This record gives sequence, structure tokens and C-alpha cells, in this order.
Amino acid sequence: MSDDFDEIIGEIENDLDLTLYSDTNELAEEVTAQILMAIESGLLARGEFHLVLTGGTLGVQISENLVGAFNSAPELYQGLHIWFSDERFVDLDSSERNSAPLHGTLTNTHVVVHESLAPNSPASVDEAVQHYQAALDNVTIDLNILGVGPDGHVASLFPGVADLDDVRTIFAITDSPKPPAVRISFTMNFINQAREIWIVAAGESKADAVAKIIEGDLSIPASYVSAKEKTRLIVDQAAFFTE
Repeated sequence: MSDDFDEIIGEIENDLDLTLYSDTNELAEEVTAQILMAIESGLLARGEFHLVLTGGTLGVQISENLVGAFNSAPELYQGLHIWFSDERFVDLDSSERNSAPLHGTLTNTHVVVHESLAPNSPASVDEAVQHYQAALDNVTIDLNILGVGPDGHVASLFPGVADLDDVRTIFAITDSPKPPAVRISFTMNFINQAREIWIVAAGESKADAVAKIIEGDLSIPASYVSAKEKTRLIVDQAAFFTE
């Protein structure tokens, strides 16, 4: 690895673990394998494991990889629960939902998928929030996989929305700067309640956000992410920005 990489690593706060992969495919494959190892370890230790998945191109790729692994071992994963840190308030069968990669493809009945309600449930966005909030009561998230946008947003927490004083678990967004406008999202406070958080980013469009996370630039929501036990930043070479 280059001297620049070693220099940047040395500047990162001790509580942020940085991992670099050559490209998106390698990153997605390695992260999938590591998620599966974390699940196995958690299930052995506690009998259940709560995993949070994300949307976006990379998030979808990881979700699809996981579904393949879950389906290939139908006798395993008893006690695994899957959640989503944010969801677009669109119909259940919409391809825009972050949970869409699991629809009609996940055949392992041991895996429990928790989804927010949708307009065709039928439900209002406030009812969807209340329903998901109730499901999350007394749940400890073991691992939260977060994507990061070019603007530094995580979940549906866009710049200016990452309120650390918001003690709610989730909330409704009706004016998202990125369509669709109506969504539900974990708060930053609840995101940071997870045992581990892995922020994943790939591609040149994420380079500026990745650089700001490394620098601790609090102008973007992603820089506020801090898990209870371990926070990781996992990127490919195109997303790793050095000056």
C-alpha cells in the first residue's frame, strides 16, 4: 500500500477502523463474507442477531449476496433478524424500496425480515413509523451496514438533519432532497446504539464524503456515526481520497 495510505491511516481517530479494497466487487464479496461470520458468531453467543441493511447500488449488491448465502443453507440462521435503517414510503412491491432485493428471493424461513408499512398496506407514513417503532422496542442492533451518499448522508439523514439530540428511534421525512420525498429513517441517536457499524462506500462519487469522514468533518451526517463497540469505514480504491 502507498505511503499516502499509511499516512492517512495514522491520522484517523482510534475508534474508526479503515479497510480498503481494490474495487466494488471485491468490497461487496468481502463484506458479505464478514457479515456472515459476524452473524454466525452472534448467533452462537446470544442465540439471535439483529442485522441492519441499506439501499443504494452497493447496498443492493451486498443484500443480494447475503440472500444467496442464506438460501444455500436453509437449515441455518435461526434467530437472525433483518432491519433497514431507512425506507422509502412507496408500495411494498416497488423496486424503489431498500428491502426490494429480499422480495420473492429469500427462501430461508429461519430469517425474519422486518419491513416498514407502505401506502398499500394500507398505512400513512405516521402509522408506518409507529409500527416500526413498536417492532424495534427493546431491540439491540448487533451490526448496522450503512451506505454513504456523495453528499455524506447516511440512512435518510441528509446534511442538516443529523440531530444528535433527537432521542427517538425513527421518524418520518416528508421533504427529502432526494426522491422519493417521503421516507422513514433511523435517527442518528439510534444508529449509534448499534454494537457495530460498518460504513461502506465505493466509486469516485463517494471520495469527497469518505475524505470528510476520515477528517472528522462534521458538515456531513456520516461523520457523526459512532457505534457502541466498533465503527468501520470500508471503501474501494476509487472512493479513497488522498491529496
